[in-house]
Amino acid sequence: MNYCPTRITPIEVDLAQWGAQVASSFFPLEIRAAPGKPFAAWVQVSQMANCRVAQVKANAHCASLSTASARKLSSRYVKVLWQQHGSAQLRQTERVVDIEAGHWAIYEASRPYQIEMRDDSAFVVLLCEVDECDALAKLLPRVAGRSMAIEGGAAVALATLDAMQSQGDRLDPRSHSTVGNFVATLLAQEAQFLENGAGALRRKSLEILFDDAQQYVRRHLERPDLGPSQIALALGVSRRTLYHAFAASGETPQACIQRLRLERCRDDLSRQGGSGASITQLALEIGFSDPAYFARIFRRRYGCTPTEFRTSVRNTA
Repeated sequence: MNYCPTRITPIEVDLAQWGAQVASSFFPLEIRAAPGKPFAAWVQVSQMANCRVAQVKANAHCASLSTASARKLSSRYVKVLWQQHGSAQLRQTERVVDIEAGHWAIYEASRPYQIEMRDDSAFVVLLCEVDECDALAKLLPRVAGRSMAIEGGAAVALATLDAMQSQGDRLDPRSHSTVGNFVATLLAQEAQFLENGAGALRRKSLEILFDDAQQYVRRHLERPDLGPSQIALALGVSRRTLYHAFAASGETPQACIQRLRLERCRDDLSRQGGSGASITQLALEIGFSDPAYFARIFRRRYGCTPTEFRTSVRNTA
């Protein structure tokens, strides 16, 4: 779903200057991009009463609010992110949220966080100064940490911001507050809809789909080509619906495949102890095409390499 009003293509920019522009006109973020590669970006920022709206198109990069910058903020802020193209990952305290294209998320912007745009992305961000009585502040505890489909009220809210920005100075400034209240109300009502009525029925069907998807993954872990497209085709749903089913768990299909493969490898090593297949053979049989990569992510998850794990099992036995 794409509501970008312009066809502007990101152009190569100086990362430091672009980051300074974002910090001065939008929010005091620190911007990092992959070293040694030209960085291309485009941003349009609009002021809307006590909110700002930024439309951004950019290469892969990481934006973060440091602890020092957060302490300097004199107000409380909430952000709403609509991911139109590309994917993002939000990290805040212990919470990690994957946001795929066609999804939106809300989070506290006055506490330190990091959001990584993993590839060429287009997204819209609504930044609002809030107090405890504001609709967005009340919405935050209910849906923070969730990635939700841009549908219903969330889609209308995004289209409203798009229309507001396209009108520019032709929009009466007195309308800005009205637009902000309207958007906040739409998002709150969409969250309520997801929690009740038709939303509850939809969640139930997605829970069943999520369970079916995990079962399918477990049965086909050895396939190197196992991925979202194959899972969706096997279950007779679209990729988008599949991602919706995984969204509530905070895990993407790719992350689920990796986790289940690692768990299978750990279980096999636990059973085999000092005998059985080599580590490399085990990795290849379970769908990992790169044994070195397998060893790295195994250590990241379990705190030791596969060889060290096998040795501990052998010593225990």
